[in-house]
Amino acid sequence: MNILTGAASPGKILEVDLTTGELAERPIPQETWERFLGGLGLNAWLLYRNTGPATDPLGPENVVLISPGLLTGTEAPTSPRVEVTTKSPLTGLIGTGNSGGHWGPRLKKAGIDSVMVRGASEKPSYLVIDEGDASLRDAGDLWGLDTYETTDELKRRHGEEFSVMAIGPAGENQVRFAAPVFDKQHMPGRCHAGAVLGSKKLKAVAVKGSQPVEVYDPEAFDAAVAECEKRIRSYPAWKARARAGSMGTIGVTEEGVDYDEIVGPYLRRGEPGVYCPCMMETYYGCSLLANVTDGPYAGVDVACAGLTLYSGAASQYGIGLPATFYVNELCQRYGMDMFGSFFYAYELYMRGIVSEEDVGLRLELGDEEALMSLLRMIAYREGFGDVLAEGARRAAEMIGGDASRHVPTVKGLELMRLDPRAAWKGNVFTSMSILTNPRGGDDLKGTHGVSNYPGVSSWGRKLGIGEEEYSRWLLEWLDMPGGFKERVFGDPPDIGSPDELLMTYWYNHLTSAYNSLGLCMFSSSVADALGPSYQARLYSAAAGVEASAADIMETGERVFNLMRMYIVREGLRRADDHWPDSFYEEPSPAGAETGPPFDKDTFDETLTRYYRLRGWDPETGVPTEETLKRLGLGEIAGDIPSP
Repeated sequence: MNILTGAASPGKILEVDLTTGELAERPIPQETWERFLGGLGLNAWLLYRNTGPATDPLGPENVVLISPGLLTGTEAPTSPRVEVTTKSPLTGLIGTGNSGGHWGPRLKKAGIDSVMVRGASEKPSYLVIDEGDASLRDAGDLWGLDTYETTDELKRRHGEEFSVMAIGPAGENQVRFAAPVFDKQHMPGRCHAGAVLGSKKLKAVAVKGSQPVEVYDPEAFDAAVAECEKRIRSYPAWKARARAGSMGTIGVTEEGVDYDEIVGPYLRRGEPGVYCPCMMETYYGCSLLANVTDGPYAGVDVACAGLTLYSGAASQYGIGLPATFYVNELCQRYGMDMFGSFFYAYELYMRGIVSEEDVGLRLELGDEEALMSLLRMIAYREGFGDVLAEGARRAAEMIGGDASRHVPTVKGLELMRLDPRAAWKGNVFTSMSILTNPRGGDDLKGTHGVSNYPGVSSWGRKLGIGEEEYSRWLLEWLDMPGGFKERVFGDPPDIGSPDELLMTYWYNHLTSAYNSLGLCMFSSSVADALGPSYQARLYSAAAGVEASAADIMETGERVFNLMRMYIVREGLRRADDHWPDSFYEEPSPAGAETGPPFDKDTFDETLTRYYRLRGWDPETGVPTEETLKRLGLGEIAGDIPSP
């Protein structure tokens, strides 16, 4: 990448020291900006430099990093994203999550590209950023409020034009999987920064910003924006989703029942631009809101993320859709990851490892009130909830007996689906993405939502597109420069049998890149619309840096390897890139879905091939010095511990 004369300013970080109360603005070095962009990349670098193995995640020395992407706040399509990163109190590793909404763009429009919070306050406080002017305020009267109540109060106090990031009771009580919530409806659930902010006694950050974010070449940028918007609109799957008008989870089930018949009566579209300033609202249904008009959950106030919960673990426990929406709202109000340890409690209860006397509740399938009560117990650390608030891995150690055999975690982070033996049948694409995810437990930093292949996609079949026609479209559509398409699909190409390891490798890097630029996954990996060529055009025009598609993918690879080095420095190795032992020893329990045990030898062989593809030591999973130097990370190669 080459810097152009007169390139845009690299921006600045607002550093907040809660111990001293000092607020200071620091410039982001040009080299840092170019190597890591913003968002995830910037946060990963700052976390690497400011924390380490000796850092107590709940101690004042830990930092919380809140960074919009490099393109956030501009007119780049689908670019309102913000990344929240810390050393996780749940896993002890990198905790990072991505969120949409108005908060990120308003921070950028206030002239700030990142907020770094360190230290700890003696009493509750909140931060106000008003058009670039920052100040700490007393939050004594806010402590104890949930995230909805906090947001409403700060908007009443400071104005509706402010966006509010807040923690709820779970964060205040340092539930280890607590997360902050942006404007009630957006949660970077897997970052665990809510607990860290609770330990620092920072209740909220309210932001107002209205100044345009400057770009280096406005004319070229406008042209790139128009081209990208056209590309998104031309994605043919929107035709298949138009009738349902909803998220990708709505479609034809195995039983042939369209989800629209089930969820349609409980959904309504929000006002455009209110939920998130992004064109994907219309195409992907992001602004769909719960529309429960009667019964015990009437008036539930939550956006469409509840569908994700419904299509995941909750439906396996007999929880109806209106109640699922309310479970989602409670998680938002309390400020904790909806894929926390509460489903693990059901697993233990059903296996007889814990009893009604232990839990204080009967965790029977279909008992919606019991689940609501369990969530409150965790958020407020009441009774058995105090144990579950530590996360499944620590809870198992406290419970003892066979509890540790059934911990559904990878690297200490709970899986987003309770049992991948049933959900994914061990497929390489998703499995490798989960097992090698630096934060563990899911594939959101890699392959999540990728649906255009292998074979003809479900939306293609719904539109009646044949394999030959679909293959021609896919091979033309995919933005995989540099001969990568041929490597993935072969020559002649076969879309039904792609190289799944190469696909995982590709999407790990692509995801790291768009999370650093601030682009939405729905446009970049779900629709495969904004691939690296389109990202490069937006970035080049905005930042004044001549960048190619290869440069974008190399940046993504750099960020992914940096995160890998963070967890390597914390002591993780090849053995940690595996499923829980029980997944290899027994089938998934009978339920809505079942699956056989995984074959560990197969996964071992696949890991070895994956490590070699990546340039990692096949025995340890540690990036080699050669790989780090190739990616411009030579200065941290010395951090690789000796065998």
